Amino acid sequence: MRHPPPMISISHDRMAARGDQVPVLRLRGDIDLATRPAVDAALTVRLARRPRLLVVDLTHVGFVGACGLTMLVQARQRARGAGGEVAVAGCGVAVLRAMEVTCLLGEISPYATVADALVAEARGGIPQQRQP
Repeated sequence: MRHPPPMISISHDRMAARGDQVPVLRLRGDIDLATRPAVDAALTVRLARRPRLLVVDLTHVGFVGACGLTMLVQARQRARGAGGEVAVAGCGVAVLRAMEVTCLLGEISPYATVADALVAEARGGIPQQRQP
């Protein structure tokens, strides 16, 4: 029996915050070993532009495997190394639970919504993200 190809939908967006346009990477589907390369490539393209902030919107992501969580942490580390930040927003219950059981919830510290991440940016940056 043939299995359908892994599906992840990736869209790039920009939203205004403090007079600047903040890139938003919107993901839809699951992030696992099969879809990780596509998500990692999208993150790499966005981070190569050295944004002050990149928001990763997981509102429509139902599952993030350990490889996806590691990728988000690594993206945040790359951004910080270049003087920027990655904010994660819109995590559902299953995604939050995955972050919790892998002890990465404190490291990733997602915002409830993209708007919450942008408000934090407008108030002077995101040194400490807050949990939803």
